[in-house]
Amino acid sequence: MRISSRNTFSLRVSIAAVHYALLAMAIVPAVHAAEPVDPAVADLVQRKNTVELGVGKLSDRSYKAAEYSGIGDRGPFVIGNFDIRGGGAYGSDDASRFRITGTNLGTEERGLYGEYSREGRTKIYFGYDELMRYRSDSYQTPLLGAGTNMLTLPGNWIMPLVPRVSGSAANARGLSPAVTGSSALVSGVLTAPTVPQAATAAAMRLADLPSFRNVDLHTKRTKYDVGMVYEIDRQWEVSASFRHEDKKGLKPMGTVTRASGGDISTIIPDLIDQQTEQINAGVRYRSGKVSVQGSYYGSLFSNSVSGMTWSNWALPASSQTISGPPPNQFHQFNLTGTYAFTPTTRMVASGSYARNTQDQTYLSTSYTPLVPVRSLNALVETKTMNLKVTSRPLKELNLGAAYKFDERENQTPVHTYGFYDAGEPTSGTSVFSGYYPGMTLNSSLNLNANRPYSKRTNQFDLDADYQFTPGQSLKAAYEGQNINRYCAGSWIDCADAKRTTENTFKLEWRASGWDTLSARVGVTHASRKVDYNEDAWLALVPAANLSPTGAPGGSTAYGTMLAKGYTGYGPVSGLNPLPTAGSAAAFFFANNNALSNTLYANANRISELPGMRRYNMADRLRDKVRGSVEWQANDQLTLQGGVDVNRDNYANSVYGLKKAEGVAVNLDASFAVNESATLTGFYVHEEQRSQSAGNTYTANSTATSVNGFTAISGGCYSTIALRNASNKVDTCLNWGANMIDKVDTFGLAATQKGLIGGKLDLAGSVAVSLGRTTNSVSGGNYVNNPLAVTGAPSGTVAAFYVPATALPVVTTNTTDLKLAAKYSLSKASAVRLGYRYQHMTSSDWSYAGLQAGGLSGVLPTNEKAPNYSVHTVVLSYLYTF
Repeated sequence: MRISSRNTFSLRVSIAAVHYALLAMAIVPAVHAAEPVDPAVADLVQRKNTVELGVGKLSDRSYKAAEYSGIGDRGPFVIGNFDIRGGGAYGSDDASRFRITGTNLGTEERGLYGEYSREGRTKIYFGYDELMRYRSDSYQTPLLGAGTNMLTLPGNWIMPLVPRVSGSAANARGLSPAVTGSSALVSGVLTAPTVPQAATAAAMRLADLPSFRNVDLHTKRTKYDVGMVYEIDRQWEVSASFRHEDKKGLKPMGTVTRASGGDISTIIPDLIDQQTEQINAGVRYRSGKVSVQGSYYGSLFSNSVSGMTWSNWALPASSQTISGPPPNQFHQFNLTGTYAFTPTTRMVASGSYARNTQDQTYLSTSYTPLVPVRSLNALVETKTMNLKVTSRPLKELNLGAAYKFDERENQTPVHTYGFYDAGEPTSGTSVFSGYYPGMTLNSSLNLNANRPYSKRTNQFDLDADYQFTPGQSLKAAYEGQNINRYCAGSWIDCADAKRTTENTFKLEWRASGWDTLSARVGVTHASRKVDYNEDAWLALVPAANLSPTGAPGGSTAYGTMLAKGYTGYGPVSGLNPLPTAGSAAAFFFANNNALSNTLYANANRISELPGMRRYNMADRLRDKVRGSVEWQANDQLTLQGGVDVNRDNYANSVYGLKKAEGVAVNLDASFAVNESATLTGFYVHEEQRSQSAGNTYTANSTATSVNGFTAISGGCYSTIALRNASNKVDTCLNWGANMIDKVDTFGLAATQKGLIGGKLDLAGSVAVSLGRTTNSVSGGNYVNNPLAVTGAPSGTVAAFYVPATALPVVTTNTTDLKLAAKYSLSKASAVRLGYRYQHMTSSDWSYAGLQAGGLSGVLPTNEKAPNYSVHTVVLSYLYTF
């Protein structure tokens, strides 16, 4: 940055004034104690206390607009801020200092802070602050008891259904008169609701809809701090601090139950009442070239809500319970040492050891028939070591080398647990019942083992920074990282990526001091290689290594997979050639399909598609380019710009995330109209793109028709028989998604000081943000023709292939206008006036599913996409002394 001669002169005068002021304050008490101090000098060295009191008014209630402001409701609110400082005066022998501040005292974002110190000896401080997050003011629920952990339906609640479709099956879409009043296909015939069906639906809505009422969802964090630092002498220092944090409120939590035979979801107001205690203690020793510091950190988490219980809207006589986050403790010991070999060469070494424990008693019901221990008895040990050496062998050259070891070892014992998924009704007999004599185990039972994930990381870093000409330098760096993941006690490897190796190379050029111009450009290239394991899911299901009832020759699913070279997906094949009848392959992979859920005792399919890669554990090439430039065109105008481009390529992933790209461009301008007026402006463009792929797995089948009809319209096969014989290899079941997020933000700001004889200062700013998300998709799926019923005309199409359609565009547009004025009544007092206008319009298709009539298995919450226009006016009095 170039500084004009006028600014240089002013800077020198200011520096000289500070030096003069400090010198004057030092000698005045001793020589001329009673002599008055020059007012200009006093302004530079004397402390100033400020107090601000006022009132504001919010025009409209909007939780989104006020999300973190601490002002959640319309109407007046108090403005309260203060900053009080005291202690020994500058130049006196009294080295004590104190400061007490209060901010936003009239809102639920208030904070208090105070400290007392004696220079070079001790410091004592305390703090208090609140942070309110307003989550939603449009959420609705019929459940009674919000704010407690027991939620019940009203006594007159009637299970929602759509009578013309089914007179007994729960259907939340029945809460919409548009749904219950419309015609539907019944046995291939478009049928209007009958009078009794319409009456049933009306009675249901009359009973249920008035029960929906607003429940505000918000969380509030309250934090208390106290601490001290004490310097025993020039070598020894001790410190300690304590923090207590409370978090209370309500948040939305999605729940699922299968108690009524199907997936039924309720978004409940989850009660939050949590406490966290954090303790820090440390001691530091310094002497010459050596510095050593030891410390302890402890975190104790407790939860006053053991769990949530709620009534099932689809089966009002039943209720479900889910446990809350369990209490846990974390204790860590740290040691850091620094040694200066020479004035230009230094080594820093650090290490830590930590234990994280959790021993909450399990929540057990009749749906958990196999719980071998009372609690998880969890223990995780973490060990870290860091070593870094930096050196400056030449004036123009800086070198650095570092090594990092980080091991998170989960020592939690491994056990197998038996449970029924989300309270699902029991039926049949498990093919693994013989391994648990005396217990009644049904076919819907899950036999799952916990997986104590552990990770060991070794990382090496090298960097060099060389200034090859005055104002120009080049920095090169290398990072090598190796990660090993494992589960101690699991019967088989549990990690999707047992071994990960990543090498990163960085290069950056910097230029500064070029009269009016400075710039930098950096590039990064990283390559990650992963030993991916498509069978890691087996660690969750130890029954895959047991022989189920009926398996030929005592064979197991895992043994058959090894013998045939299969994953859980089985052969990538259609019906032909079929596995040999009576063989283990025919038993476990019937019709060449994926391994059946019942044959590894898990209600949900968790085996992976061949070529599926989780993006955080997949081979990846990552490239980044970053650049920035600053130009001070003259004494008044400064321009800045920057660009950031990121590209990730997952070339070896057949399914999952394939590519991810990001671009960010920013432009800033600042113009000094004169010494008292400035104009600034900025523009930011951000764009994120991602490409992902998947497959709609459909099992091979020997079925040849739909109610006697065989033709398919569209897709990859012309008949039901051909399609069903090739479902597993049908390329028309592959799909892709391209998501693009774009946000353009621009703003202007202006300040004007010293109007009306130097008494009035004005400021204003406006920022506009335009966001847009698109998601185009490819692929599709087959759907049976609802008109292909018995008695339909000859030649009726049996099924249609329906191509995927792009999702609706999601938009979010915001405007934020701020105006402020400060008028000085005197040197010590002023009045402030402020105005803010916040406006948002948004459109998000995902909210459609939360409305009545949106989804059949989800109770609506009637939440709306955020849209608001809010005005805020504030007036305050500021006193300085």
